[in-house]
Order: sequence, then structure tokens, then C-alpha cells
Amino acid sequence: MNTSPERLLSPDLHRLLGDVEARFGGRRKELLAQRATRRQAFREGDVGRVESTAHVREARWTIDPVPVELLERRVELLGAPTRPAIIEGMNAGARSYIADLWNMALTDDDSILRAHKNLERAVENRLAYVGIDGDRHRIDPNSTTRLMVVPRPLHVEDGSLGRSVPACFLDLCLLFTHCAKPLRVRQGGLYLYLRGVHGHLEARLWKDLFEHLEEHMGSPRGTVRATVFIDNLAAALEADEILFELMHHTAGLSLDPQSYATDHIDLFSAPDRSVLPDRERIGLNAGFLRSVSLMTITTCHRRQAHAMGAPSFILPPNGTGRQPAGYLDMIADKEREAVDGHDGTLVAHPGLVTTAMAAFNKSMPRAHQMHYERKDEIAPSDLVRRPEGPLSTDSLINAVRTVLRALVLRTDGVAVVQQGGRQHDRSSVHLSAALLWSWVHSSHGVVTDTGLEIHGPLVRYLIKKEADKLVQGAPTLREAAEAAVARLNTMIAGDRMPADPIG
Repeated sequence: MNTSPERLLSPDLHRLLGDVEARFGGRRKELLAQRATRRQAFREGDVGRVESTAHVREARWTIDPVPVELLERRVELLGAPTRPAIIEGMNAGARSYIADLWNMALTDDDSILRAHKNLERAVENRLAYVGIDGDRHRIDPNSTTRLMVVPRPLHVEDGSLGRSVPACFLDLCLLFTHCAKPLRVRQGGLYLYLRGVHGHLEARLWKDLFEHLEEHMGSPRGTVRATVFIDNLAAALEADEILFELMHHTAGLSLDPQSYATDHIDLFSAPDRSVLPDRERIGLNAGFLRSVSLMTITTCHRRQAHAMGAPSFILPPNGTGRQPAGYLDMIADKEREAVDGHDGTLVAHPGLVTTAMAAFNKSMPRAHQMHYERKDEIAPSDLVRRPEGPLSTDSLINAVRTVLRALVLRTDGVAVVQQGGRQHDRSSVHLSAALLWSWVHSSHGVVTDTGLEIHGPLVRYLIKKEADKLVQGAPTLREAAEAAVARLNTMIAGDRMPADPIG
């Protein structure tokens, strides 16, 4: 069967996309403008829950029952939408494989269309590739792993049609046109994760998009079930309201610690304010992240939705058995998530599936823990309580290396880089850039054990030094490294926290 871009972007797809743009495009722009206004209010100290939706938070209601096909979510594997990653992910033994079209993907026009072709082929069990060993690899036909997708966020534009269109509109139209019906037969529905949902009004837009596309395709209501990442303050403050808006189309919430920490830096950084410590100390036990985790369980279980844990990006032990730094902490995080009451967790490497599964099997004998309602009282101030700790030279250098490697290797077709014993996706690279910027622009940006001030000239020196090291082993990357150095220097010098470094 022909799966060329021309077939994917058929006249019917163009008509459907045009209809969606006409119906929802203006509203999307209004919501993005409202998002900017509210974020400014946060910066000015107005951090509180929405008064007009208090009745939603206080009332007793539940979401539509989670489909039986989706009740067991013990471990879900987050990965790229490439052929090798999808095939390995679907064969790794996780309950779900989550193909991420944003954080784990190359997002140029050709790569995105190729990703959608891969998803269509995977749905029809036709996805295969020939490895460097000469063997043909494909999804095990007996695999019971669900296929889930992360569409691109609301603010992203796409240019693959020769004009700018909202990327999420295109992703949804392609998924409904080519994947939704076979996925209903195969696994009971089209299961999504949503990034960058800043409050209940944006959740309402997603709900209306789902319902319009379900009606257009003749699919029953609830064909789409979306799990929302809590990756920003507005989402944390409106967790109940988001579930309420998506009542017929949600399965629960999950925490994205990296994006949440980046959001915090963007909102609450100033020259006279303290800074976040070493990245390695911004773990799930840290202040605001621990509060969001417990709040997610309390909120979701009261509404009979899944409270999924946070993704882990640590690399598994290599063939020598050597454990990367942070590996034991990762196991402790998974065990704590299960004991706290999460219904499952996410990992970003196939080699972590068994370890995470074992951690949950010890403390979660049932398919989920929605019967367990916590009584934690999480105040808005808890959601912005920043972690404290030292700031080290090693963490400073690792942040520089992470951003440089990501920028350079992306030109070589690498969407997720490995650095410091862990994988770094888009949100991880953004956090590293945000930390660098905040340390440079705050009077509190000082290395704890030496008193060394982290200022612009020092960071520019480190950027050049690390770029030179990167090029020594790969001279062909020199041009890309020079561009990365210029870009990172510009980001660090800016008055505002750098936007997505990947672009």
C-alpha cells in the first residue's frame, strides 16, 4: 500500500484540516494570548486557584470510566516515533509505547511526515526495518503493548503543507484519518498524551477538537482518551478543572518534572532571587515536584482517573554491569511512586521497563490504585516551593555539554542525546539552558564550595572549551558546533529566559 506523503496529505485530509482551522484556529490564538496574560500575573505574585471554577473543585464527580483496555498501565515506555524506536518499544514488554512527536522527535517537516507514516504502518503491523546486522526487525505480532501518541503542543506551528498551520491540528487530523479506526479495533481507542495544556480553557479546546473529529469520522464519543502532562503551574493549579473539561476523553494526569522546573524558572527568576541548585538535586523528592506528585494522586483518584508517575531518563546499566549515576535513585523513585499510590509510571529506555515493572509489582497487586484516595492538602504555595541545595562546577559543565551536544547532534539527525548517564530530550535540553541562564543572571549564581561567581564571560569560556572538545573527535561537526556556540551564547546573554533551544 502506498504510504507516500502525497497519500497521507490527501485532498480529504486537506479539507478536514481546513475545516478544523476554520472552527478552532481563532480560538486557539485567543487562548495563547490569554496564556501569556496569566503567566504575567504569576510573575507578579498572583499564584492561586481560579475562583470562578471553585464549584468544579468542590463538587463530587468522576470522569467517564476508563476503558477496560486501558485499566492496566503499570509501565509505559516513552520514545521516538522512528521505525527502530517504535518496533523496539512495542516489543519491550511495557504496557504501552508512547511515540512522542515533540520531545523525542526531529520536528522538521520531512521527519514529522515520516513519523506519521511510521505510526500508520505500526497500527497495521506493517512497520519493519533492516538493521546493521542485516536482520529484518518488526513488531512481534503477539505483542500486547498499546500504541500511544504525543501530538505536538498547542503553540507549535507546522510548515509541511507549504503554509503555517497549527501543528496539533495537523497531527490530530492525520491520526484520525489513518490510525483512529484500526486502533479502536486493536486496543479500544486512540490513546494520547498531551503536553503544554495551560489550564482548563485549553483543555476545553482539546475536548472540542476530539469531539468534532470523532463526529466527523463517525467514531463514538470517547474514542480518544488523553493523559495530560502536568508540565506547568497553570495545569497544576487547575488539575481538577482539566479533568472535568476532558471528562469524556481523559484517562488521567502525569507529571513532567523537567518541563515543570523549566516553567518555574521562567516565571520566578530575577537578579535578586535565589536559583535552583544542581540539576541532579531537582528530583522527585524536591519541594514543588513532590507536591505536584501527591496532588496528582489525590486529584485523579477522587475523580477515578489514572495518576501516572513521572518519566525516568536515566540509562540502564551497560554490559559491564556498571550503574550510571542516579540509577539507584531512579529505582527508589519508582518504588516511592507505587507506595504513594500512582497507577503506573513512565520510562524512556527499554532497558528500564523490567526494573520499573518490578518496583510496581511489589506494591501494586491490582491493575491500578484508583481505589486509594490520599488526603493530602496541597496549597498553591506548595506548588512553587523551590528546592534548595548546592551549586557545583560539575553541574555547570554538564549543563553546557547537554545543550551543545543536543544542538550539534540534531543537525546529524539525533533527536535524543546521551550525556552524563542519562538521555536528554527536548524538555531536558530546555531545562539545562534555563538553569544556565538563571545562574548567570542571578546574584545567587555562585558555586557553593568555591564561591566562584557564574557570570557571562565564565560561561562563554566553558561553552567554547566544551565545543572544542566535541569537535576534536568529530571534525565534520565543526560548522554545527560553531553555530551551536553562537546560539547558546545568545541565549545565555538574553534578558529573558531562553525559549526552546531546539526551536
